[in-house]
Amino acid sequence: MLSKIRDRASGWIAWAIVILISIPFALWGVNSYFEGATKVIVAKADGIEIEQETYQQALSQEQRNLVQLSGQDFDPEFFSTNEFKLQVLNRLINQALQSAYIKSRRYKISDGELNNQIQAIPSFMTDGMFNKERYQTLINRAGFSIMAFEEQQRREAMFRQIESSIVTTAIAPRFNTDQLIKLLLQDREANYIVLDLSSYYDRIVITDDDVENEFEKNNNQYFLPAEMQVDFIRLSIDELSKDVVLEEQEIINEYESNLDRFIQPESRFVRHILVNAGIDADEASITVARDKAESIIFRAQNGEDFSELAEELSDDVGSARRGGDLGVLQPGVMPTSFELAVNSLQEGNISEAVRTDYGFHIIQVYKVLPEKVASYDDVRSELENDLKIAEAESRFVEISEDLRNISYEQSDSLEPVANALNLEVQQSSWFTQDIGKDIFSDSNLRRAAFSDLVLIDELNSDVVEIDINTLVVMRKIGYREQKPQALLEVKSRITEKLMQEKALSDMKLDGLAIVEQLQGKESSWADLLSRKDLEEKNWSSKNQIEDDLFSESIRAMIYAAPPLAKRGEFIYGNGWSNDGNLIIYELIDVIDGDVMAISAEDRVKIDALVLQKDGAEMLLDLENKLRLEADLEIYEEHL
Repeated sequence: MLSKIRDRASGWIAWAIVILISIPFALWGVNSYFEGATKVIVAKADGIEIEQETYQQALSQEQRNLVQLSGQDFDPEFFSTNEFKLQVLNRLINQALQSAYIKSRRYKISDGELNNQIQAIPSFMTDGMFNKERYQTLINRAGFSIMAFEEQQRREAMFRQIESSIVTTAIAPRFNTDQLIKLLLQDREANYIVLDLSSYYDRIVITDDDVENEFEKNNNQYFLPAEMQVDFIRLSIDELSKDVVLEEQEIINEYESNLDRFIQPESRFVRHILVNAGIDADEASITVARDKAESIIFRAQNGEDFSELAEELSDDVGSARRGGDLGVLQPGVMPTSFELAVNSLQEGNISEAVRTDYGFHIIQVYKVLPEKVASYDDVRSELENDLKIAEAESRFVEISEDLRNISYEQSDSLEPVANALNLEVQQSSWFTQDIGKDIFSDSNLRRAAFSDLVLIDELNSDVVEIDINTLVVMRKIGYREQKPQALLEVKSRITEKLMQEKALSDMKLDGLAIVEQLQGKESSWADLLSRKDLEEKNWSSKNQIEDDLFSESIRAMIYAAPPLAKRGEFIYGNGWSNDGNLIIYELIDVIDGDVMAISAEDRVKIDALVLQKDGAEMLLDLENKLRLEADLEIYEEHL
């Protein structure tokens, strides 16, 4: 069911889901504050000073985040705009106000609670256990001190206390949940036609004059871009791990000390039948439900097929279609009483009636796979690789600072770095600012290569982090200037460009005219098909082809359309398919989802979405209140 919800998430429905799911907890993030030798203030919030150093750190972090997320598609000029600077500053102001609010409410996190929180972070675990050495390595690699990181975690935990106290006061009305289910499970059907872009090319003639005019008008667009070639040194954990040599006994010791990691726990496959009797049911209804459950148990224990009984009688419609099958029971998913019953049953046995907030469950464990321990031979290569990576990570942290220092201090050559750290100087192929091969397909590397430091000053670059496991430093060895192209060199490219632009323009105008005629009832759908000699096709969410890009593009535009005002009145619109053609559609049916068709488990999840939405609104209200009541001063000359 949840995959169906995901598939419907587009257009105006997507907005409804985004509003529900997008919880602005990120607004309550925390930055560390550092004391500088020279204190320049960029803003004050109720007397709390925000220093320029803190602001600059936040700017740099946000720049890195945006570049990593967007890569070469991100315009670096945005970083110099007031919009970007004020966005970062406003976040710092909000954080300062929130810190003051926390202190005024005397929220606290004990050292024990903080340790538990940090030790539960999966990134710091090895084989399911907290690894102090890994913790220190990752924190240092991220540029934190242990003290600064732990102080940050303490403040974040206090913010979560506020979030929890606010969100838990929200109540999810059944009406809201039902409306959301109707929306998420909504089915739609439409007819559509395709205007093929290639058919418009036949009508277009591009003359030599057209080509010459375009070339003269935009000749600055037709050139061979500047190219660069560099020497570079790459420091990576993967490469370092290849040089790690292990004794066999080290691998054996790792296996023996981490046997728990290689235990595949017992798996219990479960079916159930639900008889509805919610927590708000009266005594009479509960009695009726219990009697019905007992009669089902009697039938199941006397030879009737459990799956068939589930299909016929279970009130959990979602699992009933599968004969009540819930698959392997995962801890924490079902209520405690349900889990206890499952764990007490032998394979093939049927439980007594088990009471939960949803009603009475009849449970069958239809298969049990016993616990299994992987042998040393089965996991030896995995263990060896893990140990090599761990050793390489430690080595990486040790020498990454040396890489930075030596390449900066002896910036006229890469040889001192290579010799000191026993690393290889490699040579790149030629690349441009927009296109590169191998590691220079990374936009951050190309951006660093074309920086003034490398291109003009001819010094070693700053160390560039491609990812958390790889660092690169480079220097220029060759450069080719941008070169204008002659008309003959680009004539075919210009001709193709002009033809495509004209074809797209003509097709778009056709599409707009057709939709306007249909919406104004100047033409009927049948008239359109006849006049244009177009093939009509039908699309329905019920028979959509999964993972088909063309079907996905149709689905997106059909679900972006508003719902039908009433039956018999159709909605017309258009949109682009994944292959660049124009689709014109006639939305003919919209059927809301069946509230009763959702399983009890999925209803709980949707209730949680509604609660999160309401709690998020309350958090935003608090943030806005703090902001409105605050005495703010911003010194833009220091930004």
